[in-house]
Amino acid sequence: KTNRTPIILVAVFVGLAALLMVQNSASNRPEPTSTLLGNAIFRDFAPDDIQAIRLRSPESGETLILSRSTDAAQPWTAPETAGTLDQNEANVIARTMVLLPYSSTVGITDETDLTQYGFTPEGILSLEIVLTNGLTHGVAIGFRTPSENDYYALVDDRDELYFVVRPAVDYLISRLKSPPIA
Repeated sequence: KTNRTPIILVAVFVGLAALLMVQNSASNRPEPTSTLLGNAIFRDFAPDDIQAIRLRSPESGETLILSRSTDAAQPWTAPETAGTLDQNEANVIARTMVLLPYSSTVGITDETDLTQYGFTPEGILSLEIVLTNGLTHGVAIGFRTPSENDYYALVDDRDELYFVVRPAVDYLISRLKSPPIA
């Protein structure tokens, strides 16, 4: 008759050691990046590539235009607004435009009724970007989605309806309503 206790203890020890090694290798791996960072609407330019930005409310007619300046100390101007533009906020607006994140998209066709998404015809917010190379981009923001987490958006002439994350759009709306100008 053999004693099985040492064999069982060795097996348990080996199992625990293997589990510990798997957990340690998993904890040493870098954290996955947010999927939202991978879902930027625009991937072909950086904030420094932006020459001008226009935020516009089709409903109220409010407009905020930011334009790139040649003055290194004041790289952004607000040519249609009196006062001093907060340069940090102007940079945040430019970065928000570049990183404009979306959670998903759905295809649309010419027959898609866009009025149900808030495009009658323009939406609630118009975002326009002019790049230093002369290219332009436009984003029309419609209603919030039923979950209230995103806004519907149309981008350039793409055949997709984007679900743009709400905090980015809310930030741009707040800057339009209360421009960063002292």
